[in-house]
Amino acid sequence: MQRLFNRQALLPLQVIIICGIGAIIGLFAVWVPAYFLALGLGAIVYIVVVWSWPEFALLGLLLLLATVFDENSLPSVSIGIGHLLVSDFLLFIPIVILLLRVAVEPGFSFNHTPLDTPLLAFYGVAMFATISAIIHGTVTFNQSLGEVRVVNLYLTFFVVTNLIRDDKHLRRLLNGILALSIFVALMMIVQYFIGDIAQILPGRVETLLTGNTSAPGVTRILPPGQSLVLVSFITLPILLIFERKSSRFITWFFLMLIIGFAVLVTFNRSFWVALVIALFLAILLVSTPQKIRFINIGIWSAVIAIISIVLVFSFVGDQARAFVDGVATRFDTLLTFGTINEGSLQYRVVETGYAIPQILSHPFIGLGLGAYYRSWDSRLDYGLTDFAYIHDGHLWTILKTGLIGYLFYISFLFIFLKRCLQYWRTIPDPFQKAIVLSFAITIIGVLPATIVNPIFEDSYWTPLIGIMMGTCEVIFRLNREQNTVSLESAT
Repeated sequence: MQRLFNRQALLPLQVIIICGIGAIIGLFAVWVPAYFLALGLGAIVYIVVVWSWPEFALLGLLLLLATVFDENSLPSVSIGIGHLLVSDFLLFIPIVILLLRVAVEPGFSFNHTPLDTPLLAFYGVAMFATISAIIHGTVTFNQSLGEVRVVNLYLTFFVVTNLIRDDKHLRRLLNGILALSIFVALMMIVQYFIGDIAQILPGRVETLLTGNTSAPGVTRILPPGQSLVLVSFITLPILLIFERKSSRFITWFFLMLIIGFAVLVTFNRSFWVALVIALFLAILLVSTPQKIRFINIGIWSAVIAIISIVLVFSFVGDQARAFVDGVATRFDTLLTFGTINEGSLQYRVVETGYAIPQILSHPFIGLGLGAYYRSWDSRLDYGLTDFAYIHDGHLWTILKTGLIGYLFYISFLFIFLKRCLQYWRTIPDPFQKAIVLSFAITIIGVLPATIVNPIFEDSYWTPLIGIMMGTCEVIFRLNREQNTVSLESAT
């Protein structure tokens, strides 16, 4: 009855909105060029889709920023003092829809979570520091836009917690993330076999270099989708140890192998460390039968990998042998103390030397987003340079938002981890339980990796982090509602 009343109450509003949109389209058709009219119609279709299926807005954002597209080549609209990218619209349209639904839709209100306050506080400090820097002339508006955009993407958290309201939309979002991961992994595999002769993916596609040693025939691939493949490769083994349906198990198992190869060809040692930490935690946390299941999955994965390598050796022996040698050499450097003397790590030491004095000079709210923290240095700079960039994501957060902003950000992460580790066992649905555990251990794994990898400041990581954390909060809420209904039925 209440639902019928809500629909009747919304009907006049919907009629007014449709008539208003029709009138605007009619006027635009007369006065506006066809190109802008097409964009407007596309925006209207997007709004209608997002209103009913908000998960597609989030998947569209990940598709553009965290798969195989170059963010710098995305279409943009000039606003006089800067440019707005398509991804900006994909983020802010759902936020506007959320605010509009709260204002006009009966019974629709904000879903509050314990993570709201630290995230909003971090966001507020970041914006305040940036505005203050612009006012004082240490940062220009255009200079700030790139990093402001990166921090804005954390707001995907609120899109998830407030617009994803049932299990159907939640599963569609999570299955979509997995599908995007497979897409990225397959493209990375294609790129690997093409090599660095023809680059079909954005990002880094280059011959593997470890220390001062090059590995001809071994291609290192780091597209924007590197974030998705790492998260999915941690998630799939956890799904497998909770999954009981044999058909789905087999599908996920082979998808895991495909994504696993994609993670290997990143040759990103910080990713490999994050992966080991995450899966080691999973083994510690799950029950004994699940530990046994996990070990069996590992054994079968190793057997299939060995068989695959032998088969590949028989057809393209040199290329396969070079790949195995490259992986082994890269892994070996993780266990060698002399690795700290590599040029790639010494770059980070130099950056830290510039960052510390700036942090001591601006300890509370930092320099502001987009601010330069160093000058030109021949040890770091060649070709195009970015004096705002630093490899250490923790130092980046402190540099740009100060210790206050960093405290709020870390509180956001640790409250998330505390809630996940506290509640994941109480979730009855195996799929949801696996998602909460895998997302939690992923965040734990990337925390140390962020010391050498700018995860907190990458536009292909920040929306995914927001979505992951928001997803877990949605799962907690759905289970609370289910438990409440069960208690009411029992009484």
